[in-house]
Amino acid sequence: MSGSEPGQAPDLGDLPKPPTQPDPMECCNRGCCPCIFDYYYDALERWETRIRARGLDPDEVRKAMTAASKI
Repeated sequence: MSGSEPGQAPDLGDLPKPPTQPDPMECCNRGCCPCIFDYYYDALERWETRIRARGLDPDEVRKAMTAASKI
């Protein structure tokens, strides 16, 4: 959350989850425009913008979410 001390883990329950990256097999490789990966990267950019708006680093949030999901 914004306002948290540097180095302090954000409250992950309060943050939107990043989009799920499609499996490479989900792409038909026909050169579609837009491709399923275009949709994913657009969604990822929107998610990163929302995370930055809260004063957080998207890479750090992604790492924390990944670590929390392994518990």
